[in-house]
Amino acid sequence: MKKTATLLAALLVAAVPTVSLFASCTKDEAKENENVDGEQNVEQNVDEEKDPLENEFSPNIPAEDVGKFEGKTFSMLIGSTGQVIYAAEENSQPVNDTVYRRNKNIEDHFGVTLNIVKTGAASTGTGQGEATAQFRSLIESGDQTYNAFTHVQHSGMPQMILERYFVDWNEIPYINLEEDWWYQNITNDLCFGDKVYVMTGDYALYIDRIDCLVFNKDIFDDLGLDYPYEDVLNGTWTWDKFTELVKLGAEDLNGDGLMEKENDQWGLVGWGYELNPALLVSTGYAPLEKDADNMPVINQNIELAHSQYQVVCDLFVDGQFAFSELSDGSLYRNAFTEGRAMFIDLFLGGVTSLSEVEFNFGILPYPKWDEDSEYMNRSSNMTALTYIPVTNPDLELTGAVLEEMAFQSAKELTPLYFDTVLTVKSTRDVESEAMLPIIKNNARFLYHTFYPNIIGMGTNNFTSSFQSNLSSYEAGVEEMRELLLAED
Repeated sequence: MKKTATLLAALLVAAVPTVSLFASCTKDEAKENENVDGEQNVEQNVDEEKDPLENEFSPNIPAEDVGKFEGKTFSMLIGSTGQVIYAAEENSQPVNDTVYRRNKNIEDHFGVTLNIVKTGAASTGTGQGEATAQFRSLIESGDQTYNAFTHVQHSGMPQMILERYFVDWNEIPYINLEEDWWYQNITNDLCFGDKVYVMTGDYALYIDRIDCLVFNKDIFDDLGLDYPYEDVLNGTWTWDKFTELVKLGAEDLNGDGLMEKENDQWGLVGWGYELNPALLVSTGYAPLEKDADNMPVINQNIELAHSQYQVVCDLFVDGQFAFSELSDGSLYRNAFTEGRAMFIDLFLGGVTSLSEVEFNFGILPYPKWDEDSEYMNRSSNMTALTYIPVTNPDLELTGAVLEEMAFQSAKELTPLYFDTVLTVKSTRDVESEAMLPIIKNNARFLYHTFYPNIIGMGTNNFTSSFQSNLSSYEAGVEEMRELLLAED
């Protein structure tokens, strides 16, 4: 696509990848050779590594293996999230049509049929539980219909992982989880030991459910403030700077001495069930750490954790600068869309809902704890993850199809998605474009338990809550370790 090169340039400028996509000179800078006439010839030996996405198909599937799947059916059951993987027909909607063409391309390439089925489970807690129960029932009955499931990362799925209901992705042929089209940070946050029981790739558009900050450029202009883009690229977009801006962005517009959600201007607003965990993740807090064997242990750095909770609580404690809404979603959305909020927390996919606002806005990753830390943008619990049941009838077929789906999506679907977000009012600029790969490549999960609830926390009671629940946390982690270490 025409935007691929531009996005790649932004990715390189942002210096997100740990390995450059292009190699520099393989010799010092140039090698000078003197010819018989005494003239100097400069030899530049540039070795450019080919971008794997320039291939027509995934380089991890040998051409001689493509025909071995002819006539087979790959079946995937979609739980309460992951619906974007399926498209029944083209309908002139860019994402839908790209998904449809991708799936058709894969069917034609391998000579297979993709049977993608929706459970119909709602995205509510009840719906998530129903989908989990359905997956458990299918596996326990030995049903071999489905090669893969998609679902959330909580609602009983971690327990099913521990009980070995799913296949280790290291055993699935053709898949190289180090490739950019796989969500590599999952192995940091949700996987332990040497096993990977859950994964997802670009085919699930997981970027759609990553929290980001959207900021009102007009408020920055009115206050004479620079947009934070340069700080992001320089690695100086920190919590200290973010907190300072949030305080500067709040104003009692009607001068009545009260900060009211319906009338005044706020530094930060959001839906508390998403905003508060997103803030906590950005501080670098994680409830679980890993020992030398990559096994889970409780994070007991209480002093640091208390400080991380403190900066989140400080934003809301006196109700003067920010509010985290837990009941009426229109309050925080109206504050932003009416131009009365400097920052709002949204899923990246939510940016497209701002097309009618009357002011200019931009997109940012969440700040990092300090300049020596990394950016961390929370992946929502509704991110679509992929689980391979132990009843899977054909791991070779599964690996080939999922690998090609992820690869083709990185080629076409993700760049298209970036385009869709960037075509929303006022976001098509070099700076906003450079933010998207940073947000995508630094997405992280908050493990589903073992930490005091940050949602709605008015004052910082981390230490007391953690201490009172520590024995329960430790018992839970010990059970995790026992199950992870159990013989198959």
